[in-house]
Amino acid sequence: MKLMMPQLHDATKWLQSTFSTLTGPSTSRPISISGDHNRPHSTLSIVSTNTPESKPLLSTSGVLSIAPTIARNCLRTCIHFIVPSFLQPSAPSTPILPANHTSLSRAGRAHTLSSTAYLDGLRGTAAFLVFIYHFVYGYFPTLEAGFGYRPTDKNPLQLPIIRLYMCGASMVSIFFVISGYVLSYKSITLIRRREYSSLLSTLSSSTFRRAMRLFIPTLVSVLGIAALIQCGAFTWAWKHARHKKEILGWREQDPPILTGFSRQMNDAFWAWARMSNPFIWKEYFITYDLHLWTIPVEFRCSMVVFLSLLGLSKVKPWVRLTTLSIMAFTCLFYLGRWDVCLFLSGSVLAELTIIRSESKTKGNDYLLFPILLLGLYLASQPAHEPGKTPGFRMITSYTPRTVSEKARFWPSIAAIIIVFALSSSSPKGLQRPFTTGFAQYLGKLSYALYLVHGPVCRSLGYWSVIKIWGYTGRTTTTGYIGGVLGGGILVFATVFWVSDIFWRVVDVGCVRLARWVENTCLVKVDSPRPGEKLAN
Repeated sequence: MKLMMPQLHDATKWLQSTFSTLTGPSTSRPISISGDHNRPHSTLSIVSTNTPESKPLLSTSGVLSIAPTIARNCLRTCIHFIVPSFLQPSAPSTPILPANHTSLSRAGRAHTLSSTAYLDGLRGTAAFLVFIYHFVYGYFPTLEAGFGYRPTDKNPLQLPIIRLYMCGASMVSIFFVISGYVLSYKSITLIRRREYSSLLSTLSSSTFRRAMRLFIPTLVSVLGIAALIQCGAFTWAWKHARHKKEILGWREQDPPILTGFSRQMNDAFWAWARMSNPFIWKEYFITYDLHLWTIPVEFRCSMVVFLSLLGLSKVKPWVRLTTLSIMAFTCLFYLGRWDVCLFLSGSVLAELTIIRSESKTKGNDYLLFPILLLGLYLASQPAHEPGKTPGFRMITSYTPRTVSEKARFWPSIAAIIIVFALSSSSPKGLQRPFTTGFAQYLGKLSYALYLVHGPVCRSLGYWSVIKIWGYTGRTTTTGYIGGVLGGGILVFATVFWVSDIFWRVVDVGCVRLARWVENTCLVKVDSPRPGEKLAN
């Protein structure tokens, strides 16, 4: 007992200062392996910093001495896992503060954001708006229509640009343009420098890691949803929100609820496997999370971008730009592949940006602002009967007849215009709202936020709103909005908390795993010695 008292005192002091020393250096005594390596049986021991003697690992005093250290490390790890990153002392910056194109590193030193950081902020903002859309449309179905569609549609929240939070199709289009842009930027830079050896390594690495980067997080998400189903997270919503018709708006399809944990997990895995099939060029809606249909699209279109850049890497720049533009135009207008068009358009915009940076020309933000407004206006196209909505009747009438998915045409054009305007502007101009700390935080969370928000909205969201309606009532406007607002606060807090954990553990972990697998599988090529030729 006397041996334990100093350790318990140390543990108590540590618990009182956990958050201030969350990632600080450990003060525990080091553990090492001692013994004569020449002997066949060496002894594993604990070496104290105070005494030269070593103690056997399995001795009572040794176990008692390291138990508080192990407990401290476990508790520190658990707290680091649970607490959101922006609340931890080691967080780079407070997300709500402007970044001014700089941020703080973990060591507290300022570093400049990359030239494409605004695209991360734009992607995060689009993911956040998709989240709002998927939460709101279940409770306010009238917001799907544009302003003035019916005499009763006079809500200011239905006005163009303001209603971007209800335009999920446009946000997905922005995702695809950004993906094409980001995936092409480094490769096009190397192409223009004629560094073809580095280009081959870049395209090979990107192609090798792309599937792991996209599909492993979705597997974790789908299996997590299956586990939540077995825990009863969706049973209440299936019984009440569906059969009793409490939810007025459109509800997403309920996930399958099967008997038996192993059966549920097996069904979820094979549903994910079917969704991940790269050879099916059509939208596949997995019932565990309908929003995951974009992930296979991302993978297939990424392969198209990599192959296109490889094939056009040694042609003249104007030939490459013209060819990619014609391919994008054909995909949108004639082939019904609006998704491929957006990725290829991102590649074109990336090279145009690089050309401007090489010539050191800057766009005029005052002239680009009306172009950005035009893109935002087109992106506001309502999903419900845009051809009968004031302000969009004439626009939709100009949709080409050759376009197969007419609802995707103008949102695709809008996404290209928006990214063009922002990529042509200056960091202190139109790009600035997307380089703030909060926008950059959303950019880091964007993939995790996209994967997490759907299951939370369909489980906790339905349950919390209907439960709050039991207190506020739903027959009055105040009670109805109060229930949705109360449930929304709970859902938003939960989504951001879980997304932060998913990002740090799964998303970042998958990036590291993909890089480790690549390094493990790479062929080690030795550079030839002077005067030595490589064998054919």
